[in-house]
Amino acid sequence: METVISQKQWETWATEGAWTLLPCAVKYRPVGDLPLNWMGAWEQAEPYSFVLESGKGGRYTFVGMNPVSVIRGKGNSAVVREDNSDNAMELKGKPLELLRRWMQPFKSPAVSYLPKFCGGAVGFLGYDIVRSLERLPRLAKDDLELDDYVWMRFEELWVWDREEAALYAVVHRRAGEFSTLQETYRQAEERAISMIGQWEKISSAARAAGIDESEEPELGDAKEIDAFEDAVSSMSQQEFEAAVSRIQEYIAAGDVFQVNLSLRQAFKLSSSPEAVYEWLRRINPSPYMGMLRFPDFQLVSASPELLVKLENGRMSTRPIAGTRRRGLTEEEDAFMEAELTQSEKERAEHIMLVDLLRNDLGRVAEYGSVGVSELFCVERYSHVMHLVSEVEGTLPSGKTAFDAIAAIFPGGTITGAPKVRTMEIIEELEPVTRGPYTGSMGWIDYNGNMELNIIIRTLVVKDGFGYIQAGAGIVIDSVPYREYRESRNKARAVAVALRNSEINAAQAKDRG
Repeated sequence: METVISQKQWETWATEGAWTLLPCAVKYRPVGDLPLNWMGAWEQAEPYSFVLESGKGGRYTFVGMNPVSVIRGKGNSAVVREDNSDNAMELKGKPLELLRRWMQPFKSPAVSYLPKFCGGAVGFLGYDIVRSLERLPRLAKDDLELDDYVWMRFEELWVWDREEAALYAVVHRRAGEFSTLQETYRQAEERAISMIGQWEKISSAARAAGIDESEEPELGDAKEIDAFEDAVSSMSQQEFEAAVSRIQEYIAAGDVFQVNLSLRQAFKLSSSPEAVYEWLRRINPSPYMGMLRFPDFQLVSASPELLVKLENGRMSTRPIAGTRRRGLTEEEDAFMEAELTQSEKERAEHIMLVDLLRNDLGRVAEYGSVGVSELFCVERYSHVMHLVSEVEGTLPSGKTAFDAIAAIFPGGTITGAPKVRTMEIIEELEPVTRGPYTGSMGWIDYNGNMELNIIIRTLVVKDGFGYIQAGAGIVIDSVPYREYRESRNKARAVAVALRNSEINAAQAKDRG
């Protein structure tokens, strides 16, 4: 066990006078890897907690359980609670401006030898905060009545570094929190060491459960063909296909080039969202996956798509546009990839959306700094493969993460082009509001950096129901029944995870 930030470093930071929070970190190399599952962690967690991780080559996993502050907002109103207090402070203003004000007082020095995220805010922005950025009609029904955004501010968290096979327990403290700087440092170090002990208890509980993450999970009796059995859809297949045809009329009239039309499936859920997440992280490991736990609802995400990343002033986004199902054999998989990459239709749509993202970044980036660093890459997941590119740009001095979000939100790949008109059509044709779906979840740190996904391949859990939403990009030559099938294919991995979790829960009940 090693304390990686010295008291002398704290004294240097204190003399600079630029920081409201000072980080202390303890590094530990445990025997073994991550906890084999997160169930032990959730049993010890507060109602507000999270895990963010990458199941496809990512370096870090972030875990937080005790936020010092929570902000929840709907429309132009928000409520802030500090330290799990029942006392609430009400705020009025646009979502991104309120979030900016909420985070602005807290600044921490960047430490190059610590993981990229060591403290800050974790949460989500729902699709409907776009109403604070653009004027849109209100036609869809807000049946789930979820917050438009919820963010938790953490001064303590764990970070697992896969490259180093090391665990970091990071604690932030205010320089004047105790009588002297030395006492503040000592208290922070003691707390970080105690967090290592807490992690060991979580890991021991996981090992005692006998779950081996290296083994393929048993899928029980769930078959993929049954994944949507008993689901209640926001639109029937006939209604969805009629909406596709209506979009094609708009395209023919010159209103738009492409619209992303989505379908929501509702499932009765008797198993826990935590159990669904355990299935999902094994069935469909994804680059931007995680779970946000709130007292009244939860988000379980296996998103493959980055909305925006900001690191030391450099912005990037990775649009996904173009999908094929996975083949049943290596030969069929290769055939599907060739069909995807060689399709003139897919390439044209992809370039259109890459250009849209270039324009979005260009609204806030330094002039001449926006460029495409990757084009037409193929990424594979459990049930589908995608065509992916990367667009980058430089954020000017004086601009913040919230300026970057305002320029790019929501992602063009899940609205269409041109963006504002497509969102008007989405509001007309989709019967229920999107809520978290196609919004963003992730983190914003005390140094002004951030990483936000696009909320797709995600389960929303509320009041005993699980909701999965997925869409398809509609163009002039789309075939309606194929677009309906694509929207279900994109939701299938989450639906299979949910179905298997339900089967496991039923089997446990029968045994018990």
